[in-house]
Amino acid sequence: MTHSMLDLLRIRANRIYEEGIRLIGNFSAMHPANTPGDSVVLISPGGNQFWNDLPPAGKQIQVKLLPEIGRFSELVRALTRNLPNGVQNNMQGALETIRRSVEQEGTTWWKSRDEAVEGFRSLIEEIINTLEKYCNSSTGEALAIADTNALIHNPDIEHWHFEDVKMFTVVLTPTVLSELDKHKMNHKNQQVREKASSVIRRIKEYRRRGSLQDGVDVVKGRVALRSIANEPNMDQSLSWLDSANADDRFLASAIDVMRADLAMRAFIVTSDINLQNKAEMAGLPFCEVPSSMAEKGEQ
Repeated sequence: MTHSMLDLLRIRANRIYEEGIRLIGNFSAMHPANTPGDSVVLISPGGNQFWNDLPPAGKQIQVKLLPEIGRFSELVRALTRNLPNGVQNNMQGALETIRRSVEQEGTTWWKSRDEAVEGFRSLIEEIINTLEKYCNSSTGEALAIADTNALIHNPDIEHWHFEDVKMFTVVLTPTVLSELDKHKMNHKNQQVREKASSVIRRIKEYRRRGSLQDGVDVVKGRVALRSIANEPNMDQSLSWLDSANADDRFLASAIDVMRADLAMRAFIVTSDINLQNKAEMAGLPFCEVPSSMAEKGEQ
């Protein structure tokens, strides 16, 4: 719980840097696209050097690194939609060059291994520096983005605790509020229907304290509650998220929340193993639902 999304992006960027430098610095080489005496001169916008074929050891690094670059790039794109268009375009250009530097197909402007290592390092630094320039100012708020099962499993959010987090705001997304309404009416399990109804009553009671969209205190100085009214824009989220899937819409809302302040600590609260798997694939932080008072009493 100690890392912000900006911290996590730094960590992933540095991991890509380390593996990229291991690949380029140890296994990559290039040769001129044209040599004196060639009857045909090749002119390519991608560079005047061809990448050499990688040896097997280099290909093993490459095949693991390319998917990670793809996932990282898509997450960065989704999280920086609010930045100026020119900044977004520059970042996408840098991310695409990083990908091509590892893919090593076609041509490059780098003329030597040392030049490629330095160029790759500069590209990673450009990504990190841009994120820090535009996204390194935070309110210090910590946000716990709760899924439906978290609230049903332990609705006593006033007793929620997270490691290393003294104050936090529980965030309710449109998907969660809609699922609670459906569960209270239509769930086949009566106990779940009753729990969903209880959660909704609690939320309505909290609304008496003020605007949920602005946020209200649950436990002053420690726990607050805030709701989001807008449905997520799926077109600005991760490409593999399905608007027809409730978990995917929840994740898209979580990305919207994190996009607003990458330097704050924001994390998903869920014990749903499938949602945890999807959050991990997306690169979004998550934690288990805090134990209820009854569960603590049994321990």
